[in-house]
Amino acid sequence: MSNTGQANELRLPPIGFGMWDDVAQTVKDTGGRPLDRDIDRDAAQLAILHQAINLGYRHFDTAEMYAAGHSETILGRALLEQERSDFVVTSKVSAENLAYDDLLAACERSLDRLQTSYIDMYLIHWPNPEIPIADSFRALNHLVNLGKIRHIGVSNFDVPLLEQAVQLCETNLATNQVYYGLRNRKPQENGTLKFCQENNVVLTAYGPLRGGVLTHQTVVEIADRIAATPSQVALNWLIRQPEVITIPHSSNEQRQKDNLEATNIQLSESDVQLLELLGSE
Repeated sequence: MSNTGQANELRLPPIGFGMWDDVAQTVKDTGGRPLDRDIDRDAAQLAILHQAINLGYRHFDTAEMYAAGHSETILGRALLEQERSDFVVTSKVSAENLAYDDLLAACERSLDRLQTSYIDMYLIHWPNPEIPIADSFRALNHLVNLGKIRHIGVSNFDVPLLEQAVQLCETNLATNQVYYGLRNRKPQENGTLKFCQENNVVLTAYGPLRGGVLTHQTVVEIADRIAATPSQVALNWLIRQPEVITIPHSSNEQRQKDNLEATNIQLSESDVQLLELLGSE
């Protein structure tokens, strides 16, 4: 089973690789300023990414705020010897950089750290009510026209903000990245998922395995019954939904492989119904 999300003719793998957690900690930083880069740790994180690439991951998600930009640097280094067009790179601009000139400058810094001439999907990481969203989208649209970003997206946007974003985006809005999973149904409850599905906006679920998902009795029992792992059950529940992809993170090779192969398992309708009940607990 595969549910490849579509974003402005960009094919998004149903399972991507999120670079928060371990990879984001490659810099020990205080107050957002990197102070001490650990060369050995950088090597370990590069090994994690090369491992993921070799397993078949082709969508990597990072942000300028992850390790004060060093996460982008690590990803850029990992992709240097790869065919760039084979990969989807997503990065995100921080809320304090959403003014027109600030956003343009932030994108240039991200491009430099990533060592690439373009970013496939560039997202507003968090909305900032103190900066007019129209200014942010004027900059994003300009970056698309320059060829520095291929597709525009947002993150942590609710329906009213999504409505504005769709109107201001001169191309199709590619994605809305939100916290969503078996144990967090907020995007279902507040209408975000429905809006995305009705407007051809891919919902990218981050944190899909949080909230005790992997040890929940229902998830474990279903996994045992169909010879899958709990993570595969939880991820498959997500990506079987129209316009939904997800970006779990793991540094462990077997778990990376298991996550990627979540596309291959089959959940019965009765299993899905049992999993749906977890949202009301």
